[in-house]
Amino acid sequence: MTEFDKVIPPGGVGKVTASLDTTHYKGPISKGITVTTNDGSKTPVVLQLKVEVVTAIDVQPNDTISVAGKVGALKPAAVTVSSTDGRAFDVLAVKADPSLTVSVKPAADHNGARRTANGGTVASGASRYMVTITPKADVPVGRSLATVTLTTNHPDGESVPVHVSLVVSGDVRVSPETLVLTPLGTTANHVTISKTQGEALRILGVESSDPELVADVRTVAKGRQYDISVKYVGKPNRGVLRWSITVKTNERHQRSIVIPVVGAV
Repeated sequence: MTEFDKVIPPGGVGKVTASLDTTHYKGPISKGITVTTNDGSKTPVVLQLKVEVVTAIDVQPNDTISVAGKVGALKPAAVTVSSTDGRAFDVLAVKADPSLTVSVKPAADHNGARRTANGGTVASGASRYMVTITPKADVPVGRSLATVTLTTNHPDGESVPVHVSLVVSGDVRVSPETLVLTPLGTTANHVTISKTQGEALRILGVESSDPELVADVRTVAKGRQYDISVKYVGKPNRGVLRWSITVKTNERHQRSIVIPVVGAV
């Protein structure tokens, strides 16, 4: 946000005041401010606002982490949480999304005590902790976001969020993951559903979110690959629409596969 003197008399001095909300920033930040006047002989002046944001409690390698892998086999991820001033603090509580389990203990090179989260301090007496985040086996296939929030007794860092991006793949492959319809009146569009190993794949049904969007299933290789043709059969000039096709299968972790469909009709 900037504030500035809008009128500067001849020979006078103007002032530009800039402020930056650093609530969601960490590390070096650089912002440019362009000052333009009605003096055609002067080119705009670019001011640089630079700041190094140091949080009271630092999360490494980052406060946003990504966990990717096969459904039911996601591996734990770990971050370290430490006070930047070296002050010892306690982790009083941990709140996590239902898809995650979390454990906290003092880092190997720091003294401290680990306790249970049952009504008392989770971990105490250290200035650095190891936080291990383990996705549960029932995290669904696809992309999702989860959050872990640590509550501490550090006066300048009472709440420490860690954001977790989960990317879970299954045995059933969908290509393309989002279907873009070709113009009205052209040939049908196709989605391939396949599984290369394990129990045979069966398509139990296909549902459309719009009765004017028709989907048909054709077997390419029984138990392994299927072709789904999708075509819009309704009236034209409805504009840009978003639908979905839901494919029902016998796959334990992918009972319902939702395929977004977009197009202009």
